[in-house]
Amino acid sequence: MPKKMGVNTKAEAARARKSAAETERKEKETRQKEDQYWQEAEGSKSRAAKKKEEEAEKRAEAAARRAEARRLAEQEEKELEKAMKKVDKKANRVSIPVPKVTEVELRQRREQEQAEAERKAEEVKKRQSRTAAEEEYERMVLVSNTNRDDSIIEARSLDDAIAQMTVVDNLPPDRHPERRLKASFKV
Repeated sequence: MPKKMGVNTKAEAARARKSAAETERKEKETRQKEDQYWQEAEGSKSRAAKKKEEEAEKRAEAAARRAEARRLAEQEEKELEKAMKKVDKKANRVSIPVPKVTEVELRQRREQEQAEAERKAEEVKKRQSRTAAEEEYERMVLVSNTNRDDSIIEARSLDDAIAQMTVVDNLPPDRHPERRLKASFKV
């Protein structure tokens, strides 16, 4: 067997150069792939440019919608004007007979209008003078005073409330409460 001598320094240096070149090439490829990925994700334009374009598109769409609405409104107005200008020629030729109004009917209408005007004037005077009819006055005055109602219980604690609610304090003590309890369950 041959003798083991040391390490071949030239071969070792060549292998090191080769592996360094290989790792550098791999790193370069991964960097290129990553850069390409981000360019594809971002697109040919930057985010700010995209955002500006989107906002401009939105503004243009809104302006177009407003212009369309304005155009439709003008068109509708023109159609209404045309409809108003058109007069039915037949309506002018054949008029609807107006019923005749007699003197008696005119007098009745005037009387009704005068009565209505008087009633309104009377209501206005009542409001201004702040007077009330007897019925209204009685309705306002004859209201029961609930401030001194005895049925209302005022207490600051539960014991005070129970004490005020008791109906009769001088009842004889119950000698057979079990009977009453049994009877209440039967019912």
